[in-house]
Amino acid sequence: MEVSRMSYQNILVGVDGSKQADMAFEKAVDTAKTNDAKLYLLSIINGERYPSTGPDGYGFVSHSIYDSAIETMQKKLADYKKKAEAAGIKDVKTDVKVGNAKVELAERYPKENDIDLIIIGATGLNVVGRLLVGSTAAYTIREAPCDVTVVKTNLKNQKLDIKETTYPEM
Repeated sequence: MEVSRMSYQNILVGVDGSKQADMAFEKAVDTAKTNDAKLYLLSIINGERYPSTGPDGYGFVSHSIYDSAIETMQKKLADYKKKAEAAGIKDVKTDVKVGNAKVELAERYPKENDIDLIIIGATGLNVVGRLLVGSTAAYTIREAPCDVTVVKTNLKNQKLDIKETTYPEM
């Protein structure tokens, strides 16, 4: 009996500069190389997707408030792209989006780009932090239209010792 192997063609990795995202990037490069797949590197800056003058009373928000953060992440993604290409990935696309990180990563971007695998780092939040702001990883697992791999270890399958400093312990 012949066993077919799952093959991914469009792999998305969420990059935010964290150690967890670095591990996800390493595993995404390895997976893309194994599958000869296109690798998408996406960074999302939490904010309004478009300026609005909605009824919330906040008035018009200029998109330019995100320019510095966008430029910083574009430079970081350019470095990641060079690393991926040096590792042998032929097709690497980078993108920075402004919006709701969960929705962009789990729903909008994968649907717009025919993503068939999302690789993300596990959350570094403590239990209370996850309850207050929610876990991007958990949301992605629930809502993504494709397979999702949540990375908790490095390429040697060793767990990274990350002090949960994103939110204070309560």
